[in-house]
Amino acid sequence: MKIKSGFSSRIGYALEDLCKDILSANQWNVDNQDPMIDMGVDIIAKEPDDQNKVVFEVKYTRNTTYPTSALKASAERLVNSARSMSVGKAVLIVAADIKPEIQKRVEDEYDIQIVNLDSLLSLASIDLELLGRLVKLCEVDLSERKLHDDLSSILHPDKINFSSKGNEPSKNEILGSQFKDKLKLIPHGRDGCYDYEDTMSEILQYLFDGDLKGWHQQERTTDDLHRYDLICRVVDKSTVWKFISSNLDSRYVLFEFKNYQDKIGQSQVYSTEKYLFEKAKRKVCFLISREGPSDNALVACQGAMREHGKLIINLDDEIITALIDSKISGDDPNEILFEKVDDFLMKLPR
Repeated sequence: MKIKSGFSSRIGYALEDLCKDILSANQWNVDNQDPMIDMGVDIIAKEPDDQNKVVFEVKYTRNTTYPTSALKASAERLVNSARSMSVGKAVLIVAADIKPEIQKRVEDEYDIQIVNLDSLLSLASIDLELLGRLVKLCEVDLSERKLHDDLSSILHPDKINFSSKGNEPSKNEILGSQFKDKLKLIPHGRDGCYDYEDTMSEILQYLFDGDLKGWHQQERTTDDLHRYDLICRVVDKSTVWKFISSNLDSRYVLFEFKNYQDKIGQSQVYSTEKYLFEKAKRKVCFLISREGPSDNALVACQGAMREHGKLIINLDDEIITALIDSKISGDDPNEILFEKVDDFLMKLPR
C-alpha cells in the first residue's frame, strides 16, 4: 500500500495498524521496530507458539472481491520479500472476498497463507472493539458473514519452499517497468503523438484488461466527422466501473490522448466533449495528457459535468506512472481511478 494516495491510502494505513492490533490480540508478537520492516512488507510478527518470524502484507480495496491478477502479483512480491529477508513464512491479508478455488490455487502456488475478509473478521472478533473498528473501516454487514469459531486454527502459515520458486521479476513487473521506461522516452509534441497513442493504449489494456472490453483504437463515427483515440465497453466488476456504468449510465468510455508539451487548454476539453453522447450510453472520457490540464481546462470539465452530465477526468504522466506502480505492487489500479472520479465529483462547484 505504498503507492496509493488520498482516501485509499488513509484507509490502507488504518487497516495496516488495525491488523497489527488484531494480531497482538491473538497473541502474536508484532515487532514495529524491526529494521527489515521497510523491505517491502507491512508487518513482521512472531508466532504465538514457537516465536518464528512471519512477514505480512495487507491489501485494501473498495471492491467486494479482490482481482485475481492483483492477488497473484501480491503473493509473488511477498515471497520475494520474504526470501530477501530470510524469513520462511508469509501471510497475505486481503480485506475482501476471494473465491475459495482461487485462494487455494494461489496459496498452493506460492506457499503462503491468505487471510480473506471473513477470516480477518473472525480474528478481530476476539475483541469487540477491534471488530467494531474493522466493520466500520471496511463498511461490512456482519449479518452476511460467516465467522470462524476456532480462532486458533485460522493463522498457521507453512514454510515457503524457496528452492521451487524463481527469484526473477514477474512478467507483470517486467511489463510495467517497460511501459514506464517507454513512456519517458516518447518526445512531447507532434513528433511523438502516434507513438504516445499506441503506447497509452497498450498501458491501459495492461492496467484494465479485466474491466474494459472492445479496445477499439482510432474508431470513427458513422458520419466520419469524429475519430476517437480509444473507445471501450465497460465490464462493471469493480467499484469505479460499476459507478460509471450504473450511476452515470455510461456503458462505453472514451480515452483521448494529448501528447502536448504544455498543459492542455479548454479548447481540447470542448472538442472532447462533443464525442460524449447520452443516448449512446457514452458519457465518460478520460483525457490523458503529458502535463495535465490548465485551470481553464478544469473549469471546462466542471461545466461539462454540471451542465450536461458529461464526465471528463484528466490523467497525466504522473498518475499513469502511479497506476502502473500500483499494478506492479499487486494493488488494484482501480482504487486510484476511483479516487480521481470521486475527488472530481465531490469538489464540483455549483
